[in-house]
Amino acid sequence: MKKSNTIRFMKNNSTSERRRFTRIPLMKDVTLYTGMESWVSQIHDLSLKGALLSCPTEHTVKNGDLLRLSIPVENSPAIIMNIQVVHTNGETFGVEWTQIDMDSFASLKRTIELNIKEKESLREDIKTLSE
Repeated sequence: MKKSNTIRFMKNNSTSERRRFTRIPLMKDVTLYTGMESWVSQIHDLSLKGALLSCPTEHTVKNGDLLRLSIPVENSPAIIMNIQVVHTNGETFGVEWTQIDMDSFASLKRTIELNIKEKESLREDIKTLSE
């Protein structure tokens, strides 16, 4: 039996089960894909579970929309993940990843690791993801 090279995130909508993940500020251009369209947006912050992005002026996003996100990483392949819009707030919208390949997850973890002040927070976030 072949092992999967992707991680799937199963969303739990229970308010008591929602957990906050440590966010790191990250201002850079990213690419969003939906069907056959793509556009550039800007990421504001990043966590092991999701991101905060700028709302594109030429596209409308709403809660529940499924997109693909590509985050460029210097001297490495881009972090690629399937995402779902979980909230919108005028100029920004929040997303959670629903699927990410192992290489992208390792790169995501490394990006956060290099930018986080409290290393213990990252360990707690990883533990929370595995529960």
